[in-house]
Amino acid sequence: MGRENKQTAGLSRRDFLKGTAAGALGAAAAGILGTGIPALAEESGTYTPGTYSATATGIGTVTVTMTFDAESITDVVVDVSEETATIGGLYGEELAQQILDAQGYEIDGVSGATLTSNAAADAAKACIAQAKGETVEISSGTASSDYEVPDSLTAEEVEASDCELGAVTPDETVDYEVVVVGAGAAGVVAAGFAAEAGASVALLQKESAVVSQGNCGSAIIKSRSTEAGIQKWIHHTNGLDDWRADTRLLQAYAENSEEALMWYLNRAGLTSETEYGDGSKVDDNDNCAELLNNGDGLYAYMSTSQDLTGVWSDRLDSYSYGDDHCYFMAPWIGPKPQNIGTALQIVLDNVAEANPNLEVFYSTPAVQLVMDGEKVTGVIAKDSSGKYIQYNASKGVILATGDYQNNDAMVERWCPDVADYDKKQYHKTGDGHILAISAGAKMEPLGHTKMMHDFDSGLMYEEPFLYVNMNGERFTNEYTGFVYMGNILKFQGTFNGNNVDSNHPNGSKGWYCTIYDSDYENWPSDEFVSSMVPAAAMQKYIPGAVENPEGAFDYLIDSYCCDTLEELAEKLEIPYETLQETVDRYNELCESGSDVDFGKPSKYMHPIKTAPFWGVRKHIRVSAVCSGVMINENGQALNADGEVIEGLYCVGNLGGPFYGGNDYPFHQTGLSIGRCYTFGMIAGKHAAGQE
Repeated sequence: MGRENKQTAGLSRRDFLKGTAAGALGAAAAGILGTGIPALAEESGTYTPGTYSATATGIGTVTVTMTFDAESITDVVVDVSEETATIGGLYGEELAQQILDAQGYEIDGVSGATLTSNAAADAAKACIAQAKGETVEISSGTASSDYEVPDSLTAEEVEASDCELGAVTPDETVDYEVVVVGAGAAGVVAAGFAAEAGASVALLQKESAVVSQGNCGSAIIKSRSTEAGIQKWIHHTNGLDDWRADTRLLQAYAENSEEALMWYLNRAGLTSETEYGDGSKVDDNDNCAELLNNGDGLYAYMSTSQDLTGVWSDRLDSYSYGDDHCYFMAPWIGPKPQNIGTALQIVLDNVAEANPNLEVFYSTPAVQLVMDGEKVTGVIAKDSSGKYIQYNASKGVILATGDYQNNDAMVERWCPDVADYDKKQYHKTGDGHILAISAGAKMEPLGHTKMMHDFDSGLMYEEPFLYVNMNGERFTNEYTGFVYMGNILKFQGTFNGNNVDSNHPNGSKGWYCTIYDSDYENWPSDEFVSSMVPAAAMQKYIPGAVENPEGAFDYLIDSYCCDTLEELAEKLEIPYETLQETVDRYNELCESGSDVDFGKPSKYMHPIKTAPFWGVRKHIRVSAVCSGVMINENGQALNADGEVIEGLYCVGNLGGPFYGGNDYPFHQTGLSIGRCYTFGMIAGKHAAGQE
């Protein structure tokens, strides 16, 4: 129980360098390129001055060239031209600087480019040996002689992660009952429930704090729903999932989400344990603000809770619940820039303080699973000092590492639709997916489900205004659901606007502008007008209009109000002449009452004539990839034969197939985070032995 700090004998992590497949080899045998091994350095200096080169194997060949004077390394060049361009190929200069600064080969390397980093260190070690006139010792650069990439992975996918699949000798071994990897919406809840069940728990977090995005996590409230209504919700949800969800997972969510949500709200200090224990609802903004408030600036600033009864419909689909009811509670916690991550940090701190059997280790990414035959028995992680620590788990390992949106190789294979779009998250490199697959788990075998949207540039996002691309041209029927805009924008050009991520330095897809005039509040009442936001409320989304706008990420706001279309076009960075032509044509169609260009319903065809004119530049980015490895209703990972991998759980966006459609279904706000809470709870309880 707890951390015993057992020391294990072995090589240091830098000498080991993920394996010694090549052993102690001479320069020629190890594939060293350069000037050859010089005579021993003169007694007056450490090195024989000169320039030396060596190679080692990463994904391809990494060549390091180093220049020495008698006492120091004076210059380093790392050639990574044969490495994956979007992974190790990005870091030649950074690795060279690390070697130069360290004046040696013991470097930290680059997270997410492990093979390239280790190859650079190996080759640098060989260069130093040459300069000292010593025998060159170098490993192969792969993890070890028995390193194999599982058939369902590629070397590029592994390289882009923090995983190390070759032999690793831990510097220390500690014992727990449950080890949770990842401190987000699933991992924090998993660790909390396991600890409260009495298990000794280690929670390993790659980052330096809790990380979760979004503001809404929802749950089905059984006391306000009929049994048939819940079953209709499962049927409805599976339909929106293109009938590819495992309905056992949907059933598990429906049965358990209320308990998970109430636990989270209570541990975040947002409500008492009994206040909502009977499934009481929060159904309007006033009640949310009054009842879900931790008294320290974090509260439910709105609710999109809903009773699904009668006929549900969006722009493309409808579903009849008849007289049955399925009520979901969906409080939005914030306000922005606070989010679910803010609340979860409070949850974790409170639970850890009350349960000393829960220990949290930040800046400690998991690099490998420990196996006993086909059973998972622990995790090897690397702490902030570079020490490898083996965390034994006698009852189970719960992987809750999030998605793989920042692993370009995995994106290209499993969700290529999002490759050209910017990503909302960082360091989501599929570590849990790779670890699970290395233990025999099977990836969900279909095109993976994506969630793409932009709720931050302006307050309105789905209203059928005029939509134009960044050339000022109309490109779609605006009566398209917001969830599908990312798909439509695949066929539009790129734009280099604010917050383009590092993989798209020349611009990304996902940009368009919504255009409307100041008469929008006078549209005839219908489903959209009821959600229209008054102009005064939108001021805080205009850059510079409001100092430190509350409830918004000020670096993402991108709304404008201008007296002329020409001024608006300039603000939106689209050609004025084209925009004016587009508006003129749109106004003609509005007056004719028939959209012969794109077919938008005539009741939403309103001319743009009345100044001031409004424009919002939307930036559709990837919020999450919502698919993962195959699991059962307990969150346990399954192998290719559908059998449980003993000791291994995969939850949150790592665990599938809860969805299955091309796009995340938006019929229930907060379903994604609510699913994370729920399966975190289920796995935490199950691993701890609390059924």
